[in-house]
Amino acid sequence: MTNALSILNKIFLAAAIVCAVLAALNYAARALSGREAKAPGRAPAGNTRIKYFRPNDISFSPRTYYIILGIIAFIGVAIRVWQFGSVPGGFNQDGAMAAVDAKALADHATDRFGTFMPAHLYAWGYGQMSSLLSYMTAVFVKMFGLGPITARLPQLIMSVAGGVFFYLFIRDIFGKGAGLIAAAFVAINPWQLVQSRWALDCNLLPHFFMGGLYFLNKGLTGKSRYTYISMIFFALCMYCYGITIYTIPVFLLTACVYYLIRKRLSVKDALISAAVYLAIAWPFLLTMAVNFFKWDTIELPFVTIQYFSGSVRSNDILLFSDTPMKQLAANVKALLNTTLLQKKDLPWNDIAGFGTMFLFTMPFFFAGFIEFFRRKTDGAKGLALLALLTGIWAGLLTNNVNVNRINIVYYGIMMFSVLGIYFVTTEIKYLKWPALGIYAVMGILLVTTYFGSYADMIKGQFYYGFGDALAEAEESGADKIYVTADAQGKGYSNVSEILTMFYDKTDAEYFQGKTNEDHGKRLLPYKQRFTYVSMSPQVVSASQNEDAAYLIMASDRTYFDQSKYNITPHGNFCSVTKK
Repeated sequence: MTNALSILNKIFLAAAIVCAVLAALNYAARALSGREAKAPGRAPAGNTRIKYFRPNDISFSPRTYYIILGIIAFIGVAIRVWQFGSVPGGFNQDGAMAAVDAKALADHATDRFGTFMPAHLYAWGYGQMSSLLSYMTAVFVKMFGLGPITARLPQLIMSVAGGVFFYLFIRDIFGKGAGLIAAAFVAINPWQLVQSRWALDCNLLPHFFMGGLYFLNKGLTGKSRYTYISMIFFALCMYCYGITIYTIPVFLLTACVYYLIRKRLSVKDALISAAVYLAIAWPFLLTMAVNFFKWDTIELPFVTIQYFSGSVRSNDILLFSDTPMKQLAANVKALLNTTLLQKKDLPWNDIAGFGTMFLFTMPFFFAGFIEFFRRKTDGAKGLALLALLTGIWAGLLTNNVNVNRINIVYYGIMMFSVLGIYFVTTEIKYLKWPALGIYAVMGILLVTTYFGSYADMIKGQFYYGFGDALAEAEESGADKIYVTADAQGKGYSNVSEILTMFYDKTDAEYFQGKTNEDHGKRLLPYKQRFTYVSMSPQVVSASQNEDAAYLIMASDRTYFDQSKYNITPHGNFCSVTKK
């Protein structure tokens, strides 16, 4: 499969380059000969007299168009909800942490440490974590309890919403033909699929950003209320990922100045929009100020603005680098690797052989700029370029980005890729079916790989079996549970602890030591009940007379005498209970 996929990628990349070049030459030849070289226009809003439109030069009635759109939407949603919660197997430690804090918020309106309504979360202490995912998850936890499905639902919902916003944005600016291509492209996009099915706080950012773009574009048509709605989305972006402190305000200020100059935005609407944005975003902005200036934590009746003494996040920003030019060069390289070159990233961010946009898409991305600049859309198209530039800006200022660190760029790349596909298939009409065939083949391969070999591989990265091993250890009724500290690597006890709290559904006040009751039972205090340690013969020997059970790495099973212990494998882990 790997060799076949590699060959297909090379063939499809060569074909995409040829198609893009031929379309560009065809367009240039028509322009030089004086023939019409403009892109097909779109009907003005509200023009109901036009019965047919021509995406890709094929006449569709509105009924046929929406049937095709419905089929695309069904496919896109189906591959995101199929086996949802079980694929990927196991659970990522960052997603588990967001879910543990979500449960604490749902139960006590605090994070797991007891901080009341934090604007930003403690996470691992040195890194911190954005809070919006936990607050969204808390709603589902409150209604349905904590588990893999409820912990991942916010990401799924916002990913689907982001895909819808993407289609609507392209349709409104570039027409229904380009919109249909956008719908199909986002439905089977590798990046969009992979990140939609597991929980990571920063992966909410691109979807809220896309929602903001959609409503801002609608607002620029003279409907001010949509501009105000867009500010809600942009403000919520701030609670998705820390890089928004130097991306979203820059984007908004640039867009504001540009559209004020073009008289698409009034001063009144700009001021109201700023007020809406600040009314929602100020706790995050104040948190960043508190940590930059090292002020004390601010506790308000409805939110806590925390100072994180152990923070090292400034080390991730170019502006704080000791060698800024050297770091900038490294950032440019990382940016190119994760965007145009689509180099292999972390296992949970992309699938080998498919990249983020399909490895052969970049020729269409560059062709998209021809389509973009020949379009006459009264300035609205500028939002697409500004969105892409915002992602590039994030990549330049954020040190050594990977896919999830620069996720704000991908909708911008998708916009120009869609425009490139539209350009090629309208310039040379017989290329539309080969292009459709290429993406259909790769889409099928993507889905079968994701639910096949990729699913088998990724569950190992997500600590598959940890939850089952913990459940069996707890079902033994033992007073104490020894949990391996080596789930992620030797001595990473904090990772093992957060996974334990997630699968155990540990009450935050029990974790804090405020109560000895959890799950309706009176237990040993948390710090006595759970011990996180690298297993060794010495640990086993020292605990052999205790009423204890164990969650261990499968490789540690040799430390236990099988005549005295029941050892049950669960993926890479084992539960160990006394006979």
